[in-house]
Amino acid sequence: MQQHPIKVEPLTPRLPAFHFGGDYNPEQWTPTFGYEDETIWKEDMRIMQLASVNVATIGVFAWVSLQPDEHTFTFGWLDRVMDMLSEHSIFACLATGTAAQPAWLSAAYPDVLPVDEQRLRRGHGNRQNYCPTSPDFRRLSRGLAWHLAERYHDHPALLLWHVSNEYGPRCCCDRCAARFRDWLQARYGSLEEVNRRWVTAFWSHTYTAWEQIIPPGPYTEPSIQGLLLDYQRFMSDMNLECYRGEAEILHRLSPGVPVTTNFMGFYKPLDYYSWAPDLDVISWDSYPQRSDPPSAVALRHDLMRGLKAGQSWLLMEQTPSQVQWAAQNPLKRPGVMRLLSYQAVARGSDAVLYFQWRQSRGSAEKYHGAIVSHAGHEHTRVFREVAALGAELKALGNGILGTRLPARVALVFSWPNWWNIEYTPGPSSSLHYVEEVLHYYRPLWERNIAVDVVPPERDLSGYDLVVAPLMNMVSAEQGAAIERYVQNGGTFVSTYFSGVVDESDRAWLGGAPGPLRRTLGLWVEEFDPLEPDMTNCVIVQADGRLPEGSYTCKLWCDLVHLEGANALASFGDDFYAGLPAITEHRLGRGRAIYVATHLELELVASLVGALLDDLGITAPLQGPEGVEVTRREGDGRSYTFVLNHNLFSVNVLLPTTMRNLLTGARHEKEVLLPAREVAILVTEPSPSLDGTA
Repeated sequence: MQQHPIKVEPLTPRLPAFHFGGDYNPEQWTPTFGYEDETIWKEDMRIMQLASVNVATIGVFAWVSLQPDEHTFTFGWLDRVMDMLSEHSIFACLATGTAAQPAWLSAAYPDVLPVDEQRLRRGHGNRQNYCPTSPDFRRLSRGLAWHLAERYHDHPALLLWHVSNEYGPRCCCDRCAARFRDWLQARYGSLEEVNRRWVTAFWSHTYTAWEQIIPPGPYTEPSIQGLLLDYQRFMSDMNLECYRGEAEILHRLSPGVPVTTNFMGFYKPLDYYSWAPDLDVISWDSYPQRSDPPSAVALRHDLMRGLKAGQSWLLMEQTPSQVQWAAQNPLKRPGVMRLLSYQAVARGSDAVLYFQWRQSRGSAEKYHGAIVSHAGHEHTRVFREVAALGAELKALGNGILGTRLPARVALVFSWPNWWNIEYTPGPSSSLHYVEEVLHYYRPLWERNIAVDVVPPERDLSGYDLVVAPLMNMVSAEQGAAIERYVQNGGTFVSTYFSGVVDESDRAWLGGAPGPLRRTLGLWVEEFDPLEPDMTNCVIVQADGRLPEGSYTCKLWCDLVHLEGANALASFGDDFYAGLPAITEHRLGRGRAIYVATHLELELVASLVGALLDDLGITAPLQGPEGVEVTRREGDGRSYTFVLNHNLFSVNVLLPTTMRNLLTGARHEKEVLLPAREVAILVTEPSPSLDGTA
């Protein structure tokens, strides 16, 4: 497919450098709360200079410090902090502070507190502990955002706005029920259409009045899948309305200042694709577990990058050392923080920010890692690592900023599809959508192939290969678009239990794969969800396309009949032995592959590898196992990132002479990378005829 030149556009023009720093909570260290005095702020400024910090995220949980009661605002301390940051050439990512409401707000307006699915109202505490449809919460949160924007819209330290924090409250109160009914009327137009979409005639659940529709719950209506699915969509939309309410004020009073909020990767409750158009910049909080493979971390970065069609993004939070919320919370070993930071940069981030600057003295996150620990000074291992990375990023300059990762491969991901697969009663509780997506992403990562993670509605015409694992929910429009994509020369891959239902979870009449039937050239008569102790095998014959042999499969088997497709492999056991397990269908100028079972990873890798070879899709560099390679490009510039995730040194062969921007070293044939080391390579100019570069 045709690739267009990449134009570089900075995310925050006021700071043409990598954003480096993190959450700074000076309100925790004021005399008001009896901990210290403001001399600690001056000490923070001194130490921030040592670490090359240029961005501080402030005010994330400062609501009560900014508004101690409904009619009083106390911005004096924030004025001093903003001025202090500006004096030290540090920019502010200024948060609206609305992620955790003060106790006075919950006491004055108790219906702000959410109602759970058991219909019990929660007490005050924690964070994101509010009903997202509450008029009082929305009024007061917008009011705080307005006062902040009015006061600081032209402050020299203001870089961007940070609305709330890690959205996600859910509520099932009577007000939410009423808003849900309004939402349904706007979406479907009539009660008759709701009944039709939800197939409510089953079990005589047909609604005859709007008031009969209430939020789902264990003691109400858990059996109508369309209701469960739409309430999930509705809650995502109500959270988005809260964000929009604040963002609109910030845009109006401070035009030109970007507005964002921090996402959480594969966070199930919110459809981030529907949110992305409302964010000027995508930012997210990356907290991988020690046991997470590098491919899983890379997939989350690629998901975030794909939200705005490949635009660079901001790593808003990570821990410099450890978290405090897991069952056990080991430290990041030396070098891991730097390696993970560069992995984010390699996959499109223009920032390396942390939670948080100074470790909290008390409360829920006092053991969460920070750049400055309880020791209170810079003489620690963690600070030295952070400061060294800050100096490196500063030395890199701004050439990489705004560059993108050109990708010829797309991986389809859909939040509604995720909800539908895992909230459906049956046919298997062992289906895990994100795990299946990672199962197909991992071979692409291992071959260092750039991947855009896209929703099914995205234009696919710019990709040579589109992989859509477990695409259970397919609308007629999506099916038609995929068919056109294949006819026009694209290669499409899907897997078992795909094309079974439409966007309202109604089964496609005529059988699976529904609107993908013509594209895939087959139909599925039955599917066999296997119990954990059950397996089958996939037999690949010697035809040169895939490695000959017998491979284990598990979890699920589709019983497929060919309608134009050819079998590349077949099942080896049970009453459907001999039926196709992997198929290929030529349609127009393209082809479509269907995998009718959960294959072992070796065969998935062989299949993906064969398709990449056929399409001539290769990595920027070929590296040993455990070495990750990406390339960021834009405005004629190209930067190749090489990351060694191994615990031993490796040699990476180079196609030409290249220079490592991190060390300045020139490498002619290969580069040696120690364990957990990183290189950022640029091609050295060829010497001219007179011997000059």
